[in-house]
Amino acid sequence: MATTAAPIPADEAPAPSAKLPFSLKLGWGSGAFGISLLMNGISGLILLFAASILQIEPAIAGTVIFLAKLIDVVTDPVVGVWSDRFESPRGRRRPFLFWGAIMAAASFALIFTTPMLGNQYLTALYLFIVLSFYAIGYTIYNIPYMAMPAEMTEDYHERSSIHAFRMVFVSLGSLVAGAGVKVVLERLGKTEAESWAIVGLICAALIFASLMTAYFATRVARFTTSERKSTKSNMSQLVEEFGAVKQNRDFLRLISVKFAQLLGVQTTAAAFAYFFVQSLGRNFDVLAIFGVTVTASTIICAPLLVRLSRRIGKKNAYYLAAGTNVLYALSWSLAGEGEPIWAIVVRGAIVGLAFSGNVVMAMSMLTDIINADAERTGVRREGAFTALYSFVEKLTGAIGPLIVGFALSFAGFDNSLPFDVPQGGNVDTALLISVSWLPAVFGVIAMALLAGYRLSEADFEPKEGAQA
Repeated sequence: MATTAAPIPADEAPAPSAKLPFSLKLGWGSGAFGISLLMNGISGLILLFAASILQIEPAIAGTVIFLAKLIDVVTDPVVGVWSDRFESPRGRRRPFLFWGAIMAAASFALIFTTPMLGNQYLTALYLFIVLSFYAIGYTIYNIPYMAMPAEMTEDYHERSSIHAFRMVFVSLGSLVAGAGVKVVLERLGKTEAESWAIVGLICAALIFASLMTAYFATRVARFTTSERKSTKSNMSQLVEEFGAVKQNRDFLRLISVKFAQLLGVQTTAAAFAYFFVQSLGRNFDVLAIFGVTVTASTIICAPLLVRLSRRIGKKNAYYLAAGTNVLYALSWSLAGEGEPIWAIVVRGAIVGLAFSGNVVMAMSMLTDIINADAERTGVRREGAFTALYSFVEKLTGAIGPLIVGFALSFAGFDNSLPFDVPQGGNVDTALLISVSWLPAVFGVIAMALLAGYRLSEADFEPKEGAQA
Protein backbone atom coordinates (compact mmCIF):
# COMPACT_ATOMS: atom_id res chain seq x y z
CA MET A 1 0.00 0.00 0.00
CA ALA A 2 1.40 3.38 -0.99
CA THR A 3 1.47 5.67 1.99
CA THR A 4 1.30 9.44 1.97
CA ALA A 5 0.97 10.06 5.68
CA ALA A 6 0.69 7.65 8.58
CA PRO A 7 -1.44 4.53 8.13
CA ILE A 8 -2.84 2.90 11.24
CA PRO A 9 -0.94 -0.32 11.97
CA ALA A 10 -3.57 -3.02 12.36
CA ASP A 11 -2.07 -4.36 15.55
CA GLU A 12 -2.14 -0.91 17.17
CA ALA A 13 -5.68 0.18 16.32
CA PRO A 14 -7.88 0.08 19.41
CA ALA A 15 -11.33 -1.47 19.49
CA PRO A 16 -14.13 0.93 18.52
CA SER A 17 -15.37 0.89 22.12
CA ALA A 18 -11.98 1.80 23.62
CA LYS A 19 -12.21 4.51 26.30
CA LEU A 20 -9.53 7.02 27.14
CA PRO A 21 -8.23 7.42 30.70
CA PHE A 22 -9.72 10.35 32.59
CA SER A 23 -6.23 11.70 33.32
CA LEU A 24 -5.33 11.74 29.62
CA LYS A 25 -8.49 13.58 28.60
CA LEU A 26 -7.97 16.05 31.42
CA GLY A 27 -4.30 16.53 30.58
CA TRP A 28 -4.84 16.98 26.86
CA GLY A 29 -7.80 19.28 27.48
CA SER A 30 -5.72 21.51 29.77
CA GLY A 31 -3.83 22.84 26.77
CA ALA A 32 -7.06 24.43 25.55
CA PHE A 33 -6.87 26.92 28.44
CA GLY A 34 -3.73 28.47 26.99
CA ILE A 35 -5.00 28.28 23.42
CA SER A 36 -8.29 29.90 24.42
CA LEU A 37 -6.57 32.65 26.39
CA LEU A 38 -4.22 33.21 23.48
CA MET A 39 -6.96 33.30 20.84
CA ASN A 40 -9.65 35.17 22.79
CA GLY A 41 -7.15 37.57 24.29
CA ILE A 42 -6.08 38.57 20.80
CA SER A 43 -9.42 38.48 18.98
CA GLY A 44 -11.31 40.26 21.76
CA LEU A 45 -8.74 42.96 22.50
CA ILE A 46 -6.40 43.52 19.58
CA LEU A 47 -8.51 46.00 17.60
CA LEU A 48 -9.29 48.07 20.69
CA PHE A 49 -5.65 47.93 21.77
CA ALA A 50 -4.32 48.89 18.34
CA ALA A 51 -6.83 51.65 17.64
CA SER A 52 -7.36 53.25 21.04
CA ILE A 53 -4.16 52.48 22.98
CA LEU A 54 -1.58 52.54 20.15
CA GLN A 55 -3.54 55.28 18.31
CA ILE A 56 -3.58 53.50 14.96
CA GLU A 57 -6.48 54.44 12.66
CA PRO A 58 -9.14 51.69 13.01
CA ALA A 59 -9.14 50.82 9.29
CA ILE A 60 -5.33 50.58 9.28
CA ALA A 61 -5.38 48.50 12.48
CA GLY A 62 -7.93 46.11 10.97
CA THR A 63 -5.83 45.81 7.83
CA VAL A 64 -2.66 45.03 9.82
CA ILE A 65 -4.47 42.29 11.75
CA PHE A 66 -5.86 40.87 8.51
CA LEU A 67 -2.49 40.85 6.70
CA ALA A 68 -0.72 39.18 9.61
CA LYS A 69 -3.29 36.38 9.51
CA LEU A 70 -2.58 35.78 5.82
CA ILE A 71 0.72 34.23 6.86
CA ASP A 72 -1.38 31.22 7.83
CA VAL A 73 -2.07 30.59 4.14
CA VAL A 74 1.50 29.26 4.04
CA THR A 75 2.13 28.06 7.58
CA ASP A 76 -1.07 26.09 8.20
CA PRO A 77 -0.70 23.55 5.36
CA VAL A 78 3.05 23.27 5.90
CA VAL A 79 2.72 22.51 9.63
CA GLY A 80 -0.24 20.18 9.02
CA VAL A 81 1.56 17.95 6.53
CA TRP A 82 4.86 18.29 8.41
CA SER A 83 3.24 16.91 11.56
CA ASP A 84 1.70 14.07 9.52
CA ARG A 85 5.15 13.04 8.25
CA PHE A 86 7.17 13.77 11.36
CA GLU A 87 8.74 10.85 13.20
CA SER A 88 9.72 10.93 16.86
CA PRO A 89 9.68 8.57 19.86
CA ARG A 90 7.42 11.20 21.46
CA GLY A 91 4.88 10.87 18.66
CA ARG A 92 4.32 12.87 15.50
CA ARG A 93 2.62 15.82 17.22
CA ARG A 94 4.11 16.37 20.69
CA PRO A 95 7.45 17.96 19.66
CA PHE A 96 5.46 20.70 17.92
CA LEU A 97 3.65 21.36 21.19
CA PHE A 98 6.94 22.05 22.96
CA TRP A 99 8.26 24.67 20.55
CA GLY A 100 4.83 26.11 19.82
CA ALA A 101 4.28 26.76 23.53
CA ILE A 102 7.43 28.87 23.73
CA MET A 103 6.64 30.90 20.62
CA ALA A 104 2.97 31.42 21.43
CA ALA A 105 3.58 32.67 24.97
CA ALA A 106 6.42 34.97 23.88
CA SER A 107 4.33 36.45 21.07
CA PHE A 108 1.46 37.36 23.41
CA ALA A 109 3.84 39.28 25.65
CA LEU A 110 5.40 41.08 22.67
CA ILE A 111 2.03 42.14 21.23
CA PHE A 112 0.77 43.85 24.36
CA THR A 113 4.10 45.56 25.06
CA THR A 114 4.18 47.13 21.58
CA PRO A 115 5.83 50.57 21.86
CA MET A 116 4.45 53.70 20.20
CA LEU A 117 7.18 54.57 17.68
CA GLY A 118 6.43 58.19 16.83
CA ASN A 119 3.94 57.68 14.02
CA GLN A 120 1.16 55.20 13.48
CA TYR A 121 2.76 53.56 10.43
CA LEU A 122 5.94 52.54 12.26
CA THR A 123 3.86 51.32 15.19
CA ALA A 124 1.62 49.40 12.78
CA LEU A 125 4.69 47.80 11.17
CA TYR A 126 6.00 46.62 14.53
CA LEU A 127 2.57 45.29 15.42
CA PHE A 128 2.41 43.43 12.10
CA ILE A 129 5.74 41.73 12.84
CA VAL A 130 4.77 40.52 16.33
CA LEU A 131 1.30 39.47 15.15
CA SER A 132 3.00 37.42 12.43
CA PHE A 133 5.18 35.76 15.07
CA TYR A 134 2.01 35.03 17.04
CA ALA A 135 0.35 33.49 13.98
CA ILE A 136 3.29 31.15 13.41
CA GLY A 137 3.57 30.10 17.07
CA TYR A 138 -0.18 29.51 17.33
CA THR A 139 -0.09 27.34 14.20
CA ILE A 140 2.89 25.27 15.31
CA TYR A 141 1.11 24.40 18.56
CA ASN A 142 -2.57 24.27 17.70
CA ILE A 143 -2.66 22.23 14.49
CA PRO A 144 -0.77 19.21 15.89
CA TYR A 145 -2.63 19.63 19.19
CA MET A 146 -6.05 19.49 17.54
CA ALA A 147 -4.99 16.54 15.37
CA MET A 148 -4.14 14.38 18.41
CA PRO A 149 -7.67 13.19 19.39
CA ALA A 150 -8.11 11.43 16.04
CA GLU A 151 -5.08 9.31 16.92
CA MET A 152 -6.07 8.78 20.56
CA THR A 153 -9.39 7.00 19.99
CA GLU A 154 -11.68 5.57 17.33
CA ASP A 155 -14.79 5.50 19.51
CA TYR A 156 -17.56 7.65 17.98
CA HIS A 157 -18.88 9.10 21.25
CA GLU A 158 -15.49 9.19 22.97
CA ARG A 159 -14.55 11.83 20.41
CA SER A 160 -17.30 14.03 21.81
CA SER A 161 -16.22 13.25 25.36
CA ILE A 162 -12.62 14.34 24.89
CA HIS A 163 -13.75 17.58 23.27
CA ALA A 164 -16.11 18.18 26.18
CA PHE A 165 -13.02 18.14 28.45
CA ARG A 166 -11.41 20.59 26.06
CA MET A 167 -14.53 22.74 26.17
CA VAL A 168 -14.19 23.16 29.94
CA PHE A 169 -10.67 24.52 29.55
CA VAL A 170 -11.68 26.62 26.55
CA SER A 171 -14.29 28.18 28.83
CA LEU A 172 -11.79 28.83 31.60
CA GLY A 173 -9.38 30.43 29.15
CA SER A 174 -12.22 32.53 27.79
CA LEU A 175 -13.08 33.51 31.37
CA VAL A 176 -9.60 34.87 31.98
CA ALA A 177 -9.53 36.62 28.60
CA GLY A 178 -13.06 37.93 28.79
CA ALA A 179 -13.46 38.63 32.51
CA GLY A 180 -10.17 38.41 34.39
CA VAL A 181 -8.30 40.65 31.96
CA LYS A 182 -11.12 43.20 32.00
CA VAL A 183 -11.23 43.35 35.80
CA VAL A 184 -7.47 43.86 36.02
CA LEU A 185 -7.52 46.55 33.32
CA GLU A 186 -10.39 48.33 35.07
CA ARG A 187 -8.33 48.43 38.29
CA LEU A 188 -4.99 49.36 36.70
CA GLY A 189 -6.46 51.87 34.26
CA LYS A 190 -7.92 50.52 31.05
CA THR A 191 -6.81 53.48 28.92
CA GLU A 192 -3.14 53.26 30.00
CA ALA A 193 -0.57 51.41 27.87
CA GLU A 194 1.32 50.27 30.98
CA SER A 195 -1.75 48.43 32.24
CA TRP A 196 -2.01 46.48 28.98
CA ALA A 197 1.68 45.58 29.17
CA ILE A 198 1.28 44.15 32.68
CA VAL A 199 -1.75 42.11 31.59
CA GLY A 200 0.14 40.86 28.54
CA LEU A 201 3.04 39.55 30.61
CA ILE A 202 0.77 37.85 33.17
CA CYS A 203 -1.28 36.16 30.45
CA ALA A 204 1.87 35.05 28.62
CA ALA A 205 3.01 33.20 31.75
CA LEU A 206 -0.39 31.50 32.10
CA ILE A 207 -0.38 30.52 28.43
CA PHE A 208 3.07 28.96 28.71
CA ALA A 209 2.13 26.97 31.82
CA SER A 210 -1.03 25.61 30.20
CA LEU A 211 0.52 24.63 26.88
CA MET A 212 3.44 22.87 28.53
CA THR A 213 1.11 21.01 30.90
CA ALA A 214 -0.64 19.44 27.90
CA TYR A 215 2.73 18.58 26.38
CA PHE A 216 3.81 16.60 29.44
CA ALA A 217 0.37 15.11 30.11
CA THR A 218 0.12 13.53 26.65
CA ARG A 219 3.35 11.56 26.89
CA VAL A 220 1.23 8.39 27.38
CA ALA A 221 -1.21 9.17 24.56
CA ARG A 222 -1.66 6.67 21.73
CA PHE A 223 -0.25 7.86 18.41
CA THR A 224 -0.03 6.30 14.98
CA THR A 225 3.18 5.76 13.05
CA SER A 226 4.09 5.32 9.42
CA GLU A 227 4.80 1.80 8.20
CA ARG A 228 7.31 3.22 5.78
CA LYS A 229 8.62 6.62 4.82
CA SER A 230 7.21 8.50 1.87
CA THR A 231 9.68 9.05 -0.96
CA LYS A 232 7.86 12.12 -2.25
CA SER A 233 9.12 15.66 -1.91
CA ASN A 234 7.55 17.93 0.66
CA MET A 235 5.79 19.94 -2.06
CA SER A 236 4.44 16.82 -3.78
CA GLN A 237 3.28 15.53 -0.43
CA LEU A 238 1.61 18.85 0.34
CA VAL A 239 -0.24 18.96 -2.97
CA GLU A 240 -1.38 15.35 -2.71
CA GLU A 241 -2.55 15.61 0.90
CA PHE A 242 -4.60 18.73 0.41
CA GLY A 243 -5.92 17.52 -2.91
CA ALA A 244 -7.34 14.47 -1.11
CA VAL A 245 -8.72 16.56 1.76
CA LYS A 246 -10.45 19.01 -0.60
CA GLN A 247 -12.30 16.14 -2.25
CA ASN A 248 -13.93 15.14 1.03
CA ARG A 249 -17.49 16.48 0.76
CA ASP A 250 -18.32 16.09 4.44
CA PHE A 251 -15.25 18.10 5.37
CA LEU A 252 -15.98 20.84 2.84
CA ARG A 253 -19.50 21.06 4.20
CA LEU A 254 -18.30 21.29 7.80
CA ILE A 255 -15.73 24.03 7.17
CA SER A 256 -18.33 25.97 5.16
CA VAL A 257 -20.60 25.87 8.21
CA LYS A 258 -17.76 26.96 10.47
CA PHE A 259 -16.68 29.75 8.12
CA ALA A 260 -20.15 31.31 8.12
CA GLN A 261 -20.61 30.80 11.85
CA LEU A 262 -17.19 32.09 12.85
CA LEU A 263 -17.52 35.21 10.71
CA GLY A 264 -20.29 36.22 13.07
CA VAL A 265 -18.40 35.17 16.18
CA GLN A 266 -15.22 37.02 15.23
CA THR A 267 -17.04 40.16 14.12
CA THR A 268 -18.77 40.22 17.49
CA ALA A 269 -15.50 39.60 19.33
CA ALA A 270 -13.74 42.49 17.58
CA ALA A 271 -16.52 44.97 18.43
CA PHE A 272 -17.75 43.67 21.78
CA ALA A 273 -15.59 45.67 24.19
CA TYR A 274 -16.36 48.85 22.25
CA PHE A 275 -20.07 47.95 22.20
CA PHE A 276 -20.17 47.53 25.97
CA VAL A 277 -18.59 50.87 26.81
CA GLN A 278 -19.83 52.93 23.84
CA SER A 279 -23.37 51.68 23.23
CA LEU A 280 -24.35 50.15 26.57
CA GLY A 281 -22.52 52.66 28.76
CA ARG A 282 -21.10 49.86 30.90
CA ASN A 283 -17.58 49.43 32.27
CA PHE A 284 -15.28 46.43 32.13
CA ASP A 285 -16.55 45.14 35.48
CA VAL A 286 -19.98 44.45 33.94
CA LEU A 287 -18.28 42.91 30.92
CA ALA A 288 -16.45 40.64 33.38
CA ILE A 289 -19.77 39.58 34.95
CA PHE A 290 -20.96 38.66 31.46
CA GLY A 291 -17.78 36.63 30.90
CA VAL A 292 -18.19 34.71 34.17
CA THR A 293 -21.78 33.84 33.24
CA VAL A 294 -20.75 32.60 29.79
CA THR A 295 -18.05 30.42 31.32
CA ALA A 296 -20.34 28.87 33.93
CA SER A 297 -23.02 28.19 31.32
CA THR A 298 -20.53 26.65 28.90
CA ILE A 299 -19.05 24.30 31.51
CA ILE A 300 -22.52 23.15 32.55
CA CYS A 301 -23.85 22.78 29.00
CA ALA A 302 -20.89 20.98 27.38
CA PRO A 303 -21.41 17.54 29.03
CA LEU A 304 -25.20 17.90 28.76
CA LEU A 305 -24.94 18.48 25.02
CA VAL A 306 -22.66 15.45 24.65
CA ARG A 307 -25.35 13.34 26.33
CA LEU A 308 -28.04 14.93 24.21
CA SER A 309 -26.08 14.22 21.03
CA ARG A 310 -26.13 10.51 21.89
CA ARG A 311 -29.94 10.68 21.72
CA ILE A 312 -30.62 13.07 18.86
CA GLY A 313 -27.36 12.93 16.92
CA LYS A 314 -24.47 15.37 16.64
CA LYS A 315 -26.00 17.24 13.71
CA ASN A 316 -29.24 17.99 15.55
CA ALA A 317 -27.33 19.03 18.67
CA TYR A 318 -25.32 21.36 16.46
CA TYR A 319 -28.58 22.79 15.03
CA LEU A 320 -29.77 23.52 18.57
CA ALA A 321 -26.58 25.38 19.43
CA ALA A 322 -26.47 27.31 16.14
CA GLY A 323 -30.11 28.37 16.41
CA THR A 324 -29.57 29.55 19.96
CA ASN A 325 -26.63 31.62 18.77
CA VAL A 326 -28.78 33.41 16.17
CA LEU A 327 -31.39 34.33 18.80
CA TYR A 328 -28.65 35.54 21.13
CA ALA A 329 -27.17 37.80 18.44
CA LEU A 330 -30.55 39.31 17.60
CA SER A 331 -31.22 40.00 21.28
CA TRP A 332 -28.53 42.72 21.31
CA SER A 333 -30.73 44.75 18.94
CA LEU A 334 -33.08 45.23 21.89
CA ALA A 335 -30.32 46.48 24.20
CA GLY A 336 -29.62 50.11 24.98
CA GLU A 337 -27.61 52.44 27.18
CA GLY A 338 -27.71 51.35 30.80
CA GLU A 339 -28.85 47.83 29.88
CA PRO A 340 -29.83 46.02 33.14
CA ILE A 341 -27.24 43.61 34.46
CA TRP A 342 -29.85 40.84 34.73
CA ALA A 343 -30.51 41.09 30.97
CA ILE A 344 -26.78 40.90 30.27
CA VAL A 345 -26.47 37.84 32.53
CA VAL A 346 -29.38 36.09 30.77
CA ARG A 347 -27.66 36.63 27.43
CA GLY A 348 -24.44 35.19 28.90
CA ALA A 349 -26.27 32.05 29.98
CA ILE A 350 -27.86 31.64 26.55
CA VAL A 351 -24.66 32.08 24.58
CA GLY A 352 -22.91 29.56 26.85
CA LEU A 353 -25.20 26.88 25.45
CA ALA A 354 -24.55 28.05 21.90
CA PHE A 355 -20.80 28.33 22.43
CA SER A 356 -20.36 24.85 23.92
CA GLY A 357 -22.47 23.18 21.24
CA ASN A 358 -20.82 25.00 18.36
CA VAL A 359 -17.34 24.04 19.52
CA VAL A 360 -17.86 20.51 20.87
CA MET A 361 -20.10 19.24 18.06
CA ALA A 362 -18.00 20.78 15.29
CA MET A 363 -14.74 19.37 16.65
CA SER A 364 -16.29 15.96 17.26
CA MET A 365 -17.62 15.92 13.69
CA LEU A 366 -14.17 16.90 12.40
CA THR A 367 -12.66 13.94 14.23
CA ASP A 368 -15.36 11.69 12.72
CA ILE A 369 -14.43 12.90 9.25
CA ILE A 370 -10.74 12.25 9.87
CA ASN A 371 -11.36 8.70 11.06
CA ALA A 372 -13.86 7.94 8.27
CA ASP A 373 -11.27 9.09 5.74
CA ALA A 374 -8.61 6.91 7.39
CA GLU A 375 -10.89 3.86 7.31
CA ARG A 376 -11.69 4.44 3.66
CA THR A 377 -8.18 5.21 2.39
CA GLY A 378 -5.88 3.62 4.98
CA VAL A 379 -4.03 6.94 5.28
CA ARG A 380 -3.84 9.23 8.30
CA ARG A 381 -4.25 12.90 7.38
CA GLU A 382 -5.03 14.45 10.77
CA GLY A 383 -2.60 17.32 10.22
CA ALA A 384 -3.89 18.17 6.75
CA PHE A 385 -7.54 18.19 7.84
CA THR A 386 -6.80 20.16 10.99
CA ALA A 387 -4.66 22.67 9.09
CA LEU A 388 -7.49 23.59 6.73
CA TYR A 389 -9.99 23.69 9.58
CA SER A 390 -7.66 25.88 11.62
CA PHE A 391 -7.07 28.15 8.65
CA VAL A 392 -10.81 28.83 8.43
CA GLU A 393 -10.80 29.79 12.12
CA LYS A 394 -7.88 32.14 11.61
CA LEU A 395 -9.20 33.64 8.37
CA THR A 396 -12.46 34.60 10.06
CA GLY A 397 -10.41 35.91 12.98
CA ALA A 398 -8.72 38.22 10.48
CA ILE A 399 -11.86 39.27 8.62
CA GLY A 400 -13.76 40.16 11.81
CA PRO A 401 -11.42 42.98 12.94
CA LEU A 402 -11.11 44.12 9.31
CA ILE A 403 -14.90 44.54 9.04
CA VAL A 404 -15.18 46.33 12.39
CA GLY A 405 -12.12 48.52 11.77
CA PHE A 406 -13.46 49.83 8.47
CA ALA A 407 -16.97 50.18 9.91
CA LEU A 408 -15.67 52.35 12.75
CA SER A 409 -13.54 54.48 10.43
CA PHE A 410 -16.48 54.92 8.06
CA ALA A 411 -18.70 55.88 11.00
CA GLY A 412 -16.25 58.60 12.00
CA PHE A 413 -14.89 57.01 15.18
CA ASP A 414 -12.38 59.33 16.88
CA ASN A 415 -9.59 57.15 18.28
CA SER A 416 -7.84 60.15 19.84
CA LEU A 417 -10.50 60.14 22.57
CA PRO A 418 -10.38 57.63 25.45
CA PHE A 419 -12.31 54.62 24.20
CA ASP A 420 -14.80 54.80 27.09
CA VAL A 421 -16.05 58.23 25.98
CA PRO A 422 -19.39 57.63 24.15
CA GLN A 423 -19.46 58.92 20.56
CA GLY A 424 -23.01 57.83 19.68
CA GLY A 425 -24.69 58.25 16.30
CA ASN A 426 -23.07 56.35 13.46
CA VAL A 427 -20.56 54.72 15.80
CA ASP A 428 -23.36 53.02 17.75
CA THR A 429 -24.96 51.87 14.49
CA ALA A 430 -21.67 50.39 13.26
CA LEU A 431 -21.21 48.54 16.54
CA LEU A 432 -24.79 47.22 16.53
CA ILE A 433 -24.33 45.88 12.99
CA SER A 434 -21.11 44.17 14.07
CA VAL A 435 -22.46 42.64 17.30
CA SER A 436 -26.02 41.76 16.30
CA TRP A 437 -27.17 41.99 12.68
CA LEU A 438 -24.18 40.51 10.83
CA PRO A 439 -23.70 37.60 13.28
CA ALA A 440 -27.39 36.72 12.99
CA VAL A 441 -27.23 36.65 9.20
CA PHE A 442 -24.04 34.57 9.22
CA GLY A 443 -25.63 32.20 11.75
CA VAL A 444 -28.66 31.56 9.53
CA ILE A 445 -26.36 30.86 6.58
CA ALA A 446 -24.40 28.38 8.73
CA MET A 447 -27.59 26.50 9.67
CA ALA A 448 -28.62 26.28 6.00
CA LEU A 449 -25.21 24.85 5.09
CA LEU A 450 -25.36 22.33 7.95
CA ALA A 451 -28.41 20.71 6.31
CA GLY A 452 -26.11 19.13 3.71
CA TYR A 453 -23.88 17.33 6.24
CA ARG A 454 -24.46 13.55 5.95
CA LEU A 455 -21.92 11.65 8.11
CA SER A 456 -23.57 9.94 11.12
CA GLU A 457 -22.98 7.21 13.69
CA ALA A 458 -24.42 4.62 11.29
CA ASP A 459 -21.44 5.17 8.99
CA PHE A 460 -19.13 3.83 11.70
CA GLU A 461 -21.12 0.71 12.57
CA PRO A 462 -19.53 -2.60 11.53
CA LYS A 463 -20.85 -3.70 8.17
CA GLU A 464 -22.68 -7.03 8.01
CA GLY A 465 -20.25 -9.80 7.16
CA ALA A 466 -17.23 -7.68 8.03
CA GLN A 467 -14.45 -9.28 9.99
CA ALA A 468 -14.68 -8.56 13.72
